[in-house]
Amino acid sequence: MITVTGATGFLGAHLLAALLRRDDRPVCALVRDDPAMARERLSRAVRSTGARWEEAEFQRRVTPVKIDLPAPRLGLSAEDHRALARQTQELWHCAADTSPLGPVAALHRTNVEGTGRVLELLDAGARETRLFHISTAFVAGERREGIVLEGTLDERYGFATLYEESKYRAEVLVRDWSQEKGRPAVVFRPSLLVTDRPARTGEPRHWLAVQASRTSLLGRQGPALVLRASGVPAEDVTFPYRARVPGRPDAVVNLLQVDWAVAAMLRCAAREPGEARGVGDAKGVNSPSGPSSHSSHSSHSSHSSQSSHSSHSSHSSQGDPSGLDRTNGLLVTTYHVSHPQDSSVPWLMQIALESCDWLDVELDPELTPERMSPLDRSLMRLAAGLDPYWWSRRGYDRSGLEAATAGLEPPAELSAQYVRSGMTASSSSAGSASAGTSPDGTSPPGTSPDSTSPASTSPAGTSSAGSAPKGAVTAHV
Repeated sequence: MITVTGATGFLGAHLLAALLRRDDRPVCALVRDDPAMARERLSRAVRSTGARWEEAEFQRRVTPVKIDLPAPRLGLSAEDHRALARQTQELWHCAADTSPLGPVAALHRTNVEGTGRVLELLDAGARETRLFHISTAFVAGERREGIVLEGTLDERYGFATLYEESKYRAEVLVRDWSQEKGRPAVVFRPSLLVTDRPARTGEPRHWLAVQASRTSLLGRQGPALVLRASGVPAEDVTFPYRARVPGRPDAVVNLLQVDWAVAAMLRCAAREPGEARGVGDAKGVNSPSGPSSHSSHSSHSSHSSQSSHSSHSSHSSQGDPSGLDRTNGLLVTTYHVSHPQDSSVPWLMQIALESCDWLDVELDPELTPERMSPLDRSLMRLAAGLDPYWWSRRGYDRSGLEAATAGLEPPAELSAQYVRSGMTASSSSAGSASAGTSPDGTSPPGTSPDSTSPASTSPAGTSSAGSAPKGAVTAHV
């Protein structure tokens, strides 16, 4: 049996659909709802990916089991816990609280303690049971420059959000468990996973859908927002109004199509534990793309040799570019599930603001809080949790991923039309903006469609409806 946590989230739903297509093994979905309610949520989540299953076949293949992720034995009886552990051949741990601005205690309980409970489940089963842990590329924290190697796990730079830190701590747990138990593990670090399918009410929401909700708040406010927030007489305001926010005009962010991400993860999972990857240097690195932001792979490679850092702790791969942690001869395989090319942040902003032709937003590296206008500060509140990524120029080594996915067609270049389509909110969901999402899979570093974060802050004092329920556990990525 395959066991999956977080199957009702954005990445989890796509992964569940792909696992059902891959072979005929039954799937156990560990969920927080009662089974009857969870079955409908699972079916709706899978349908949101475009996959279609006969209801009888879906119910035969997928069994929801209610758990409490951070609780001892996952909240199960000792007998049920043993049975689940014995029957599980693969465990895909996707569940996470993805709120970047959430309470630290809630993030720790779900992301760190929850991972610990998943590892306890593995301990209770066969040693051959394989672990696939979904982390995030944002465990790199506040590091802004250079190439992050696949095996690097380093806290020296600090973290931009509490979410990032909690996912880092979870990875440390996985590495410590592997070393202590002598068991291999696979860690996937997705970048921001996106799709061109607009999310509808009740479906897992992806990063582009969250941005569509945020932008719709601006669109509904219109030019009146400028007049209200600026405090300047109408006759003194010209349009389009130029707002400024702190950041680098050459900042980049890595977006990846979720369908390709899942296909790549299954390719990686098909490899035998510890299979040699034959990677000698960090050739597979993403490079900036988008308007006015191009650089070659070769220039990134030479830069990576100078800018990469190994961790000062025992949790580093000691700079091994293959992403293999060979600490004490044990093997944790880490893959950056990312796009070969980064996307320009200003390019994405331009697409996001197409409906607001009365507003231009400029990234200004010299801007200080004292020099920001009331409207600038209002936009910053709307983007709470996103702003740390307006400074990033780092790239992600993906040499291990490229070796493991040899023969798989590379992901297509992200076009403006693809991004625009994914940001087209359906009429049933355009009226609400979610609270912060995380940078890893469900959405980006700013709003979590399904998480524990508080209600989002709207511009100029407006409020947004539809914030996520307290205590919800979201699936990555």
